[in-house]
Amino acid sequence: MKKYAFNEITTWQYIFLIFTSEIGIGVLPFPANVARYAGTDNWISVILGWALITAGSLFIIQAMKHYPDGTLLDLLTNYWGKWAGMAGAIVVALYFAFFSYVVFSRTVIYVKAWLLPQTSELLLVVLLIIPFWLIARSGVRVLGRFAEFVVLICCWMPLIFIYVLGDAEWLHLLPVLKEGWEPVVKGTPEMVFTFLGFEMTFVLYPFLQKKNRAAIGVITGNTLALLVYLLLDFTCLVFYSPDEISQYNEPVISLLKVVEFPFIERFEIVFLALYLLLIALTWIPFTFCSVYSTSWMLGKQDHRPHLIVFLLLLVGSYCFYQPTFRANNKMIDWMGKFGAGFAVVFPLLLWMLVAAADRYRRTAS
Repeated sequence: MKKYAFNEITTWQYIFLIFTSEIGIGVLPFPANVARYAGTDNWISVILGWALITAGSLFIIQAMKHYPDGTLLDLLTNYWGKWAGMAGAIVVALYFAFFSYVVFSRTVIYVKAWLLPQTSELLLVVLLIIPFWLIARSGVRVLGRFAEFVVLICCWMPLIFIYVLGDAEWLHLLPVLKEGWEPVVKGTPEMVFTFLGFEMTFVLYPFLQKKNRAAIGVITGNTLALLVYLLLDFTCLVFYSPDEISQYNEPVISLLKVVEFPFIERFEIVFLALYLLLIALTWIPFTFCSVYSTSWMLGKQDHRPHLIVFLLLLVGSYCFYQPTFRANNKMIDWMGKFGAGFAVVFPLLLWMLVAAADRYRRTAS
């Protein structure tokens, strides 16, 4: 019997978990962030970032195929012993815990700035972790179902940006590569961070029902995210002037101010309120991956006690320190550098080491 058979997810749930984790927090600020490096050619940086993370995704799948019934932690233990698995569990737990904290704190900042400016950060944290607990406590299968539900009720959102294109100035895109390839290449690392989320495959892989579709699933999830990013990027580039776009922290939200309906006065507020569901599908699965790793270290099947500890630490941290927008941006910069190594470079090295270990075992036998 499969070790994770009781909590398996379908291919579409796998795709939606990857897709929603990638478009969670990075969608709102990315056009301005990448435009600071590549200007109106930043859409090329988006495509290059997609190519890098797709390559990293496929290396993860190739490495996990060598131990299909286990997570990255089981793979490390099987090939290099208990201490390698423990070391991997510590790194994975810290990585996903920090990533979850960064995204969660950004969520609190968004809610405070756009939706509930008169509410204290600590109260917002308490309100947000209630649905957080209800979803994350139930395991991967419930996360997959939640991802399907969120995609279903949010699939209309890209159509709004097509509506905004009625005020577009397409000449902003010309000429292409006006300053050469160097600015485009410099903007690519920013997109690598924006696409982060697919590295959950290290933990989700053994839960997938049909593992022969894992590569197709991760490519599909990455490509869906690419299409969303390209739509938003082109919309912002042709809506704002080349000098204006970099002056906004969240240009995607700011351009929605031109959208008017007779029955809604502040449409951007309604949009952001619903978009919080997509953001939740970044930090909730990341938190699950973190507490799963700590539970694995202690040989526990139930991750809920560790989840309770994580939530208590999260609330406690806000009693002493409440990150500002600038501080959160610095955290994002650190996370982007570490995430690029963990999600792009490490999968390649892992696949090479596992392949070499298998070849050595066959030779020795």
